[in-house]
Amino acid sequence: MDIQNPIKAKLAAGQPVMGIWSIISSPVVVEIFALAGLDFVILDMEHGIYDVEALDRCVRACEAAGAAPLVRVPGMNASAVQWALDLGAHGVVVPQVAGLAEAETAVRMGKYAPRGTRGYNPFTRAGGYANPANNSGGKLNNDFGLSCVIIESAGALADLERICALPDLDLVYIGVYDLSVALDCGGNTADPRISQILADSVRTIRAAGKAAGMMVRSPEEIPKALALGANVLVYGVDTFVLRQAAAGAVAAFRQHAGS
Repeated sequence: MDIQNPIKAKLAAGQPVMGIWSIISSPVVVEIFALAGLDFVILDMEHGIYDVEALDRCVRACEAAGAAPLVRVPGMNASAVQWALDLGAHGVVVPQVAGLAEAETAVRMGKYAPRGTRGYNPFTRAGGYANPANNSGGKLNNDFGLSCVIIESAGALADLERICALPDLDLVYIGVYDLSVALDCGGNTADPRISQILADSVRTIRAAGKAAGMMVRSPEEIPKALALGANVLVYGVDTFVLRQAAAGAVAAFRQHAGS
């Protein structure tokens, strides 16, 4: 059965998309954000509390609720890429890419030979447990999964143009938090140097025909990100969104209760 990747289809149609980072490995929380209308949820194995069983549950919950499950693997980890794609994730996000060589390896980890090194098993969820005659359709197709790398180091930033030229790479995400540390900005993502790098990088990525991803942390930041040319927005992290909602309610209560 042919299955289309919804994120790749929307981007190909010129439609920007928005999702969220998920570090709470709860299918209930994932389902809530998916039902809220987000296009995708990135299940985060780098900073989140995700093992393979939690990843399995949350991929299913996300997909069932109408959002595309993407997975950030814990670094250059071929096994984690294999787990994510065999479980039926719609794409893989690879962090801590040092430069062009690692970016090329990251992309190849998500593709079958001859374009990559991913192991082939048609008995998995991605294959519908059906052992189809070939891998030309559905999630087993080499072009189904979204391929993404994160630019978050000086080396990767220096290689950005060459990374963007990789043919099987779909999305380049600018990781301003790690960049703000790597470039000695003390973790300040509002530093003018980071703002300029973000604007220049998004322009370079889009000019190369790739999707450009960045984080937004408030509704006010959304039009600014779109104006830069970013077309994959990640609305913060699930923990932060939940905390901010609760903190806002507490502040309103204390104001009206006089405490």
